[in-house]
Parts: sequence; C-alpha cells; structure tokens
Amino acid sequence: MDQATRARIEHNIFPHAHQACEPWETFPWHVGRGGATDTHVAHSSQALAIDVFGTIKTSSDRDVILDALATNLGVPTGSPWTITMEWVARPSLLNEPRPTQVDVYAESSNSVLLFECKFTELDGGACSQTVRSNGSIPCNGNYAQQGNLENGMTSRCVLSGKGIQYWDIIPKVFHLDAETDYQPCPFAGPAYQWMRNLVVAYKLARQKNKQPAVVIVYSDSADLPMAKKVTAQEWVEFTRTVRQDQVSLHVRSYQEILALAQETARGDSGEDTLWTELNQWVNRKMSHINGTRGKAKGKSRSQPNTVSMKR
Repeated sequence: MDQATRARIEHNIFPHAHQACEPWETFPWHVGRGGATDTHVAHSSQALAIDVFGTIKTSSDRDVILDALATNLGVPTGSPWTITMEWVARPSLLNEPRPTQVDVYAESSNSVLLFECKFTELDGGACSQTVRSNGSIPCNGNYAQQGNLENGMTSRCVLSGKGIQYWDIIPKVFHLDAETDYQPCPFAGPAYQWMRNLVVAYKLARQKNKQPAVVIVYSDSADLPMAKKVTAQEWVEFTRTVRQDQVSLHVRSYQEILALAQETARGDSGEDTLWTELNQWVNRKMSHINGTRGKAKGKSRSQPNTVSMKR
C-alpha cells in the first residue's frame, strides 16, 4: 500500500483503531468495483466496523466490554476475548472453495460471536448461483431437483452438487427440511448471507464446544435501508425460521454497542474520553451520509449485493 492510499484510509478510521489494522500492508482491505481499495470513502462499511470494533479490540477494557455484550446477547461470558477483523472460515469447515468471511469475529473460552456489519448497504447479499455465469444461470432460484449446466450434476441446491455443505447444516439451524422442495429457495435472495453466517457459527461452535451467536450490526438511522430492514415484517418472519436454541441471531445498532461500551468501561482505565470521542466520530459519519442521501432525494449510494463464494 502506498503512503497516499494509507493516508486516505487513516483519515477515515478512528485514530484509536489504527492499531487494529496492523500490519496495514497485509490487512484484507475491501476492494471496490474498480479493483482498488475503497475503505477511504465516506460510506465505507469496513471503515465503520473498524472504527467501533477496532477500538474495542485495542482498548484495555476489551474483555469487560465483550463480557457485557455477551451477556446482552444471552451467551456465556469468559475472558479473555480475542477479536479478529475480516475473519475467514477454514475452507474445510463447510468445504467452501471460497470460505465465508465475516467483518468481525470474537471468541472467548465459552462463546464465539460473528458480526456482520452494514452501513449504507440495502440488504444482505444474494446467492451468486442465480446470476448468469459463462452464458448460463447455474440455479433457477428454487430448492428443487435441477441440473447444473456447468457440471452436469443434479441436486436440489447447485452448491450441494458442488460438495458445499450448507444444506447439511441448514436443518440444524433453521426450521427447514433438506429433503423438501422450496420454491423459491429460501436463500436465493438476501437471506443467503445471513444463512452462511449462521451455519458457519453453528459448525464452528460445535467443533470448539462453545456457544455461538450471529449479530447483524447496522447504523440506526431512518434514512438508511438496514434500519428499516431489521424492523420490517419480512425480517421478523425470517428470524422465526431460525432455531434460536442452536445459534442465536441478533440485530444491534452501532449506537447500542457504543452505549454499552461507554457504560461498561472502567473509570480507571485511562480511556475516560475515548468512547465519547468515538461516539461523536460515528455520529458525524452517519450525519454526513444522511445529509448526502437527503440531497440526492433518496437515491441510494449502494447497489444490491450478490454474494459469491467469498462472502
């Protein structure tokens, strides 16, 4: 990374969180459509996630804050905690050629927490198998027996035909039956990203004998799509399909997490003003985005995602 690019990114990340990105040269920075790192842009969800969780990671109050968050999520506490930014699952976990990646991964002796962080995104990412590839569309959008023109395999899920084990775990995490047809597939659209996070959390936690939780983190603003998404009836209906006793799914706003951090942080940690300053930093970002969106008459700064095998 050249110095000019690093300077632009540093300017867009809360100073206390810079250390969480070391070494900067090998940190998995988000790459935009043009092939260049775009974490410097005002609406970067990666930058916002680093602002908050990078600060928690480098804070002397990390363990007490994450213990409090674990309690809030209904999973066991148990310091010490580790935080990994842009965590990537092992390919062998679900036999994924391009493993699931989450924005923030936290682990203690008793729990694993996966955080998927959103800022101006419209929703989660849809399955890429329903998009035209090499002149054909691998999947017709239904969970029903179909042939894959790419490899000649027949299966209900094109990814299952490729040996990827999502549907081996889905019935353990959702109130769904792998031997039943669903038209359309419940994960052809934006729920695909949430499904991947949940099945990864379940499988990983079972291997580690720990309790899992998946958290969708969003910016609580009436002008941002995800704030509307997580209060909509469609979201309520989706969460009802999740076996919450197996892996719990939560939504928390950045504002809620910052308030919890501020309430929990010890007065003798030497970080008396840290959380107030971070809260102001995050609020300025949100105000800037809201102002920009208002001037654009509601036009979105983001486009709907299609999630490939990476995300």
